[in-house]
Amino acid sequence: MEMRLNKTLVWDYEISPEDLKREDFFILYLSRVLNNGCLRDVQEIPLDIIERYLDRLHISSEVKKFWTWYLRMEKK
Repeated sequence: MEMRLNKTLVWDYEISPEDLKREDFFILYLSRVLNNGCLRDVQEIPLDIIERYLDRLHISSEVKKFWTWYLRMEKK
């Protein structure tokens, strides 16, 4: 998936071009975006991607509750 990468969210990770193609890196990055990213970072991620990966992310329970609620409201 093409998106702008906020390197400050993965400051502790040496990113290679191959990493950007790996699903496990994407899950790590998406988890960090939802836990610690700013609005601009979150806006880079389509809602269907958040919904698809939500159960596989390493995010706080509060963040997960919010996104579960938000995605449910979007469908109404």
